[in-house]
Amino acid sequence: MAADLQQFALIEKNSHLNYLRDFRVEQCQLFLQHKCTQHRPFSCFYWHFQNQRRRRPFRRKDGSFSYDPDFYCNDYDEQSGVCSNGDDCPLLHRNANDTEKRYHLRYYKTGLCTHESDIKGHCLKNGPHCSYAHGANDLRQPVLDSREMQNSDLALERLARLCISLENERALNDDPKWSDSHYVLANYKTEPCKRPPRLCRQGYACPQYHNPRDRRRNPSIFKYKSTPCPHVKQSDEWIDPTVCEVGDSCKYCHTRTEQQFHPEIYKSTKCNDVSVTGYCPRGPFCAFAHIEQELKSYRDFDLHYTSELPLSSFIPIPEDKEVDDID
Repeated sequence: MAADLQQFALIEKNSHLNYLRDFRVEQCQLFLQHKCTQHRPFSCFYWHFQNQRRRRPFRRKDGSFSYDPDFYCNDYDEQSGVCSNGDDCPLLHRNANDTEKRYHLRYYKTGLCTHESDIKGHCLKNGPHCSYAHGANDLRQPVLDSREMQNSDLALERLARLCISLENERALNDDPKWSDSHYVLANYKTEPCKRPPRLCRQGYACPQYHNPRDRRRNPSIFKYKSTPCPHVKQSDEWIDPTVCEVGDSCKYCHTRTEQQFHPEIYKSTKCNDVSVTGYCPRGPFCAFAHIEQELKSYRDFDLHYTSELPLSSFIPIPEDKEVDDID
């Protein structure tokens, strides 16, 4: 790995090399002493919580990357930041802000940012750590793996696909509607994700569903109660919703997502992550309240029925079980 970094040090700008080598790789020592001034909002060069940690990428002697820049690991826990395969896992870890992909040797600063810079040269949208280039002088050539070096068409195809993907993701991130919790309540997980399997970088935070257990029926169209379907929820486990013979016509919740994002449940409980750490990895797609005002804002959502059980009868769902694993 040291030889690999020395090789790239000869061709990379110092500013680029600094990010490729060190960004979010080590934990912030000031944070451990409760002295970091870049915690809220989080803009520190180093990681504060384990799920913000990034592994340093490198290219092996055989030309392969230490971890794939395109395909995500299904064993990585996005909330704890722990992978059962350890740091030697050959796949991407979908960590906070997706820094393993954005700051990978292949993709960092290989595309121009769509946002303007401030007088300091910092991105107006993403701040000083923007992973996109601001101007031609900030662009860098992507580092290719051995497969792409042997197949130029494959390299061009994958880079073209990345450009399209990044444009779509930036459009999604820039869509102000997803910042509106009422819009989230009406539309979250109601449409299938259009990205190819295992190529969606957003994971559980994706506003579209990836499989039937991740899907949610729009509660203003399908009139279902906040009570779990007895055919789908057995004991504490939610099983495949297709076992319910009534299907979408069922009057009860089929997934944990449907229950958590039901107007009677949505943001009725404070977010434990925000209360304890001041940081929530789920962002606008969190089903729990981040501020006091949210606790009372969503009970009047346009529904023409009420649950058979009072809201007080529901035990808050632990946040570490907010969504099912995504296949």
